[in-house]
Amino acid sequence: MRRVKHNEDGAVGIDLMITYIGIVIMMIVIGSTAVGMVERISQQTQHTALDVNKEAGTKMIVVGAWIEDGYDDFLFMIEYQSQGKNVLAEDVEWTLWCVEDGDTLHRRSGTIDDWISGPPIGGGERASIWEVGTDPSETVTELESGARYFFGIDGGTNDDNTGDECGPTFLNEEGISATLTVNLPDGGSSTQILEIKRFEVGAPVI
Repeated sequence: MRRVKHNEDGAVGIDLMITYIGIVIMMIVIGSTAVGMVERISQQTQHTALDVNKEAGTKMIVVGAWIEDGYDDFLFMIEYQSQGKNVLAEDVEWTLWCVEDGDTLHRRSGTIDDWISGPPIGGGERASIWEVGTDPSETVTELESGARYFFGIDGGTNDDNTGDECGPTFLNEEGISATLTVNLPDGGSSTQILEIKRFEVGAPVI
């Protein structure tokens, strides 16, 4: 009778080979996953860097601000800076807000191309924004990088644009300051505190 001889060394060799193949497959899977994660992180980092550079390179600087009339109007001088990209005036938003008696918030917002009580320019129209050194009648619709512009806003609130809240008279009577924020469509923004130190038309407020 012929006996079958069990080869234990061969069995061990097969087990080692299976284990080795399993380790190789696992390393391939881990390596592929790691490469994918690195690529995603790299792409996110690039997008973040582009967003930061865009925002850092596009901004609006409030150069000056004055009392425009004895009621609720301010006149501002701004300088637009960007990396060669123009922006439409209708896309530049502002918010004016102040706090009365420490607990009452007044806020008004709009765009820099909509000054409801700007200088009259004929035909029932009023100037809203114009380049420094030009006549107010030469209202602009697009801002160029490096150029300076005048624009104005009225006090009041979004619910009542005929009021004087946060305007020169209101700030002077209440003894408080107001905050102006100008926001660009690409994310750049500028914030300026407005204070009445001398209440008369033409007096600076920054």
